[in-house]
Amino acid sequence: MPSRNEIGAPKDSITILLPGLNGGGLELGQLPSFLNSNGFDTVLPEIKGYLFGSPADDYENWISQIHNCIDELKNQYKTINLAGISMGSTLALAVATQRVDIASIALLSPVLRYDGWSVPWYRFLLDIAYNLGIRDWEYSEREPFGIKNPDLRRRVRDKFKSHELSEVGAPLITARHLHEAKGLMSYTTKNLDMITSRLLLIQSVEDDTCSIWSAEKILANVKSDLRRTIWLGNSYHIITIDNEREIVLNEALRFFARAAGDNRGADNYYSDMSPKALRTRAL
Repeated sequence: MPSRNEIGAPKDSITILLPGLNGGGLELGQLPSFLNSNGFDTVLPEIKGYLFGSPADDYENWISQIHNCIDELKNQYKTINLAGISMGSTLALAVATQRVDIASIALLSPVLRYDGWSVPWYRFLLDIAYNLGIRDWEYSEREPFGIKNPDLRRRVRDKFKSHELSEVGAPLITARHLHEAKGLMSYTTKNLDMITSRLLLIQSVEDDTCSIWSAEKILANVKSDLRRTIWLGNSYHIITIDNEREIVLNEALRFFARAAGDNRGADNYYSDMSPKALRTRAL
């Protein structure tokens, strides 16, 4: 299975990391290296038709590719976890509606509908245009690019001027990608009650791409016994790289460590694990 991370020697668990729509993995920030440095194996699978660099494909094929990835890994690891940012979270949920062997899922800014404060008013017209057969267009990402931090936002703006892939994904998203994402969101929303995996959901109340409706919808409908929720107040959509990234990464680490059976029960969820430092980010 082609991947962007080498899978190490067999261990108890592995976390499959899912970037945002038409992304390349940079949106995950330090999450892969942070988990690796703290003893957790990760893999970032190739998802044809979803990630940057390949023509858009049916969302059902996105789901199938993750199933294939899980099936290849489950004989090597006792536990399979998923973690996604933005539409990657939605994809993780969709996969979890179809199987019961996913132990834990970290949902970082999950999207069930595009209703954030920066989404243009004419967004619904793009769906109408697509359904009328007008499909040869691309949606251009616009400020604030899912980022509250002004220095990082400036860096993304400069990359987009050069049409480069950035920490928030590609500067342009095709009509087909958006159409399939809409199908994925619809499917996931209708099947949330099929999900039993343990969940960590981290959402900013200032998210510019999606309101807290998505998070609340998920929490109200899944059947997970463990649903841990962290609300952020100083970030926008791409919380893995924004102002509160250290909180996000440490909460993800704590969640997966607890899920791995490291004797971190509810009563000592915080007391037995000090926050880990992140590398200083160059701007």
